[in-house]
Amino acid sequence: MTGVFQYAAFWISKRGGGGGQSVFLSFFLLSSVMSGLTSNDVVVLTMTPFLVYYSHAVDLITPVAFLMAEIQTANIASMALYIGNLTNVVACQAYKISFLEYSAWMLLPCFASIAACYVMLRINFRHEKYIPKVLKSPDIDPRSCLVDPIGAVFGLSVLACSLACLIGTSFAHVSVWIVTGPFALLTLARDIWYDSQGKFKGPQAASLVPQENQIKVNNPGSSGSVNSMEQGLPDTAVTIHEKQNGDNSPSLASSVSSSSKIQDGNVIEIPTTTVTTTSPSSFKRFSITFERKFPLLHAIAIRMPWAILPFTFCMFIMVEGLSDLGWIAIFANWATKLVPNYIAATYAIGFVSVLLCNIFNNVPMTILVARILQHPNFVNSPVATPEVVKGCLFTLIVGSNLGACTTLISSLAGLMWDSVLRNKNSEVGFWNFFKWNMGVMPVVIFVALSVVVIELK
Repeated sequence: MTGVFQYAAFWISKRGGGGGQSVFLSFFLLSSVMSGLTSNDVVVLTMTPFLVYYSHAVDLITPVAFLMAEIQTANIASMALYIGNLTNVVACQAYKISFLEYSAWMLLPCFASIAACYVMLRINFRHEKYIPKVLKSPDIDPRSCLVDPIGAVFGLSVLACSLACLIGTSFAHVSVWIVTGPFALLTLARDIWYDSQGKFKGPQAASLVPQENQIKVNNPGSSGSVNSMEQGLPDTAVTIHEKQNGDNSPSLASSVSSSSKIQDGNVIEIPTTTVTTTSPSSFKRFSITFERKFPLLHAIAIRMPWAILPFTFCMFIMVEGLSDLGWIAIFANWATKLVPNYIAATYAIGFVSVLLCNIFNNVPMTILVARILQHPNFVNSPVATPEVVKGCLFTLIVGSNLGACTTLISSLAGLMWDSVLRNKNSEVGFWNFFKWNMGVMPVVIFVALSVVVIELK
């Protein structure tokens, strides 16, 4: 909400010097760093609309190369840190893995995967229509994107301190929420203070959109035009009901009466419509009041992925149902057949996790597979050596992150990415998403799993 990511994106685009390949690499690295330090959801919600606007501003034939690089790096780089993806948290909580131990194992597979991804992207999008040799630089000052410069510095400082504390407290095995909670409250307090000062004016969306994407409405009899992106929503809903033929009952929201006008000696009945505003519901009134008093908090709240809560809750119920029916025990017995040694365990669990992402989605898949690997039928099996168990755990994390880059339904990030594109009148499509990912991700997955095998030696 401070505009810091938009600032970074425009700054990088101008620093690219107009070279298409250098700009592509810059955006690739930016989305990787953003996802690694924050989460894949932040990249999807921030970079996706920017890339759509940017592609129009520089007259790019198709932004598919930049968009695919963004979603792939968002999911790959989210392996780097504990906090990068919800699936990381689920797996680490199940096995009591600390923040530092997690990073010690996952940083190398993450870096190797990012490098492999870049190579494969350049091979798949080698045609100049995807990554032109020359791109014109958008005529926008990056500093104009900073809605709240002080807030940007404050937020980045809090993030840095939070990560430092997570690393420092890993030795004491302190729960992650205990470490991150105070920093979240500090940021919340700052946002409340910022709203109380009446400083938040909203993100400067119009300045980020090229001229051809700004819809202008000309009103007859008035000069100038109105930018549709700058229009506010009405505080109350206005409903107009037309009087139905044969219906003499008055409408609750409006009424239709007649007035007379003499034209050419004839009396003409002219219906007139009276418009009244419907009273908003209590929740609507609360939402309007909250938005007026705390516009920044309201803007943050509506961008939160609230759908993940009931979705995850339902998946927990599904997993518990499978457990009560005895399926977890059966799956655990099957899993012992796939892991005769740590090498087989690494590749088998990794590729199975990727496949299951496309059936269950990556969050419930992680919950399900973690329960299977912790079942007594698997844990007490002779094949469950420490190397095999570690291989299964870390390749489960690899599969849950990289499996999100196969189909749109394999992760919540993919669904949000598609939703953002549709809202911007841009669409990649299910088949194209799968096709472009299949040209990149099999190699990336194999590289990541191979690095885990090397680490286990």
